[in-house]
Amino acid sequence: MNEHAKPLALVVADELRGRILRGEFAPDERMQEVAVAERMQVSRTPVREALRILAEDGLLVYSPNRGYSVKRFTSEDILVAFRARAAMEGIGARLLAERGLDETAQQKLDAILADGDALLARGRLPGEDLESWRDMNRRFHVTLLVAAHSDLLLRIARDAQHIPVVNAGAFQWYQAEDFRRQHTLHHMVADAIRRRLPERAEALMREHVLEAGEIVRRHLP
Repeated sequence: MNEHAKPLALVVADELRGRILRGEFAPDERMQEVAVAERMQVSRTPVREALRILAEDGLLVYSPNRGYSVKRFTSEDILVAFRARAAMEGIGARLLAERGLDETAQQKLDAILADGDALLARGRLPGEDLESWRDMNRRFHVTLLVAAHSDLLLRIARDAQHIPVVNAGAFQWYQAEDFRRQHTLHHMVADAIRRRLPERAEALMREHVLEAGEIVRRHLP
């Protein structure tokens, strides 16, 4: 066995974390060891440890009588998370506008924006292109956060997405004009960074994230 290989329990925890954040498990859904082990095609031992890890992460809750279940987040939790994202990513955009993007990051950002343009031009959102859109949007935000070279901003912004509906985005509730508006804001943020306009870059990024949060708020029970 490769001594640098990640322990199986951590591999299982990472996979389950991703599935929970994508909304594949419903709030309050029980995470039974046997069922999860069969689904993941592993033994119960790494699953047991993975569930404990995810409970420590705050994605699962443990009850002596029920075992582990997916945590149900309140509407306030979700809205606070969007506000935290808006603040942190706004600061990240400001830093990038102050410092400037290097050529590699700029080319990567331009390619991501072109991907979004192509998805909109195909006119099939929402629907079969929704996952492609979600991936494009994730790459846009991650690219800017990583380029800001701030571990603190990156960690806080990622922690704020530790809620399924925040991580997966509001896209299931978007109308056609929402997709166009949000991608226009992508371009406007990138343009403000390119033109070295810190206040504008920060304000536009905050607006972009908060608009997504507002769409979620309107659809929350």
